[in-house]
Amino acid sequence: MTRLGPYEVHPFAEVFPLLEGEEFDDLVSSVKSSGLRTPIILSHDQAVLVEGRNRYRACDEASVDPVFEILPAHYTEQMILDLILDANLRRRHLNPGQRAVLALSYEDHYAQAVRSAEFARKLATPGNQPVADGNATEGDPPQSHRGPQSRDHAARATGASGYGVQQAKALERDAPDLLARVRSGELTLDAATKIRKERIRQQPGPPKPEPSSQVMLTLRTHTGEEVAYPKPKSKATFNETTGDGISWAAWSWNPVTGCLHGCEYCYAREGATSERFKAAFPVGFTPLFHSERLEAPANTVIPSAYRDDPAYQRVFVCSYADLYGQWVPEDWIAQVHEAMLASPQWQYILLTKFPARYTRLQMPAGAWVGTSVDEQKRVHIAENAFRKIEGDGIRRWLSLEPLREPLEFSDLSMFDWVVIGGQTETIQPGGRLVRARAPEFDWVVRVYNQARAAGCRIHIKPNLGNGKPGMIFPDEYPV
Repeated sequence: MTRLGPYEVHPFAEVFPLLEGEEFDDLVSSVKSSGLRTPIILSHDQAVLVEGRNRYRACDEASVDPVFEILPAHYTEQMILDLILDANLRRRHLNPGQRAVLALSYEDHYAQAVRSAEFARKLATPGNQPVADGNATEGDPPQSHRGPQSRDHAARATGASGYGVQQAKALERDAPDLLARVRSGELTLDAATKIRKERIRQQPGPPKPEPSSQVMLTLRTHTGEEVAYPKPKSKATFNETTGDGISWAAWSWNPVTGCLHGCEYCYAREGATSERFKAAFPVGFTPLFHSERLEAPANTVIPSAYRDDPAYQRVFVCSYADLYGQWVPEDWIAQVHEAMLASPQWQYILLTKFPARYTRLQMPAGAWVGTSVDEQKRVHIAENAFRKIEGDGIRRWLSLEPLREPLEFSDLSMFDWVVIGGQTETIQPGGRLVRARAPEFDWVVRVYNQARAAGCRIHIKPNLGNGKPGMIFPDEYPV
């Protein structure tokens, strides 16, 4: 902790930058002329300055005696964190990116506070005493790390979106310099994310292994063409989706890659045809069956820290393909479904533009069965298919991302969940830039009202908002 006068400054308070320049001079002038109107808050033992660093500095500069408020003894560390956060959010105008960055710091402090409280309760239980032998034991307070409780609380407390926090975490991992620029307000979170992705795209891919040391598999495209592919050295597992824009699932699984829809805005084609990921997509975006990945549902284990996080129980199946496209062989679909049915512990999230194929298949219990509608011509296809889809625990969902034109549905009651989003910017093969595109407000309102009337849960993607601070969108999930 740093110090101001005789007081230690609470570490979370230091996350917020101090006033400088004219702003600080104005505060000093106000204190000189009118005294300190808002007390400086100290901890119960009066050792820690919890909130009011700028006011304390202004009193010192103005030679005015500060006024203090002492927190009651019952204030927990979690309560103190929320007090600091609330006080600063009231005074500062933070854009969505700054709120997402703030959520990262808040999450770490909150996780440590929760774990310290758990440790204290454990010590208060007879027979539990810490062992001070220099090694970590069951009696030592656990180190702070991010978990579902702290992450969810951080998002709610700061007003950040789940996707925004994912983006911020990806910047924290890959580009801390960009994270600092988002924190200062110099860059928006979306702009920083684009720069991060471009940096990754320009980085050289991993070195190709020597042919003599590599065992090769023979994969096949949808037309039967044989494709040589290096056999993975480890067993197949799901991929974590952090920072990938999939806010509702912690995992993705791609036993099939590639698609023939030809949508001009496709984010998956952008990745599959980039130079950086050429080794992972040996035939680009041509449909390819990865039979070596079928054991991933059986092999993947949820990390202990996330056992209670619903997102870590969900798997987005074929995020780089349309598993049910007209060109996909029946045998591919059968093998993927066999793997899902053999591992029913997961919630499989499925999405297609050809939902009629769902009606001929056995679905895993608890699956999220979805269809993508971006144009009016797909509306009747979706409605006709979903009137026939049945199954125990099945959630039926509708993805309107991107919403590219006004849509008219005759009925949304066959859906449990509706997702609405805009078109994100992508760089397509040949360097062709497809710019981001937001739907008109009336298009969104029309679908929103109809979905609400039908009793659907609604999730509006953060890419529909660009205001400062912006609107808080519905962030609901099926139950």
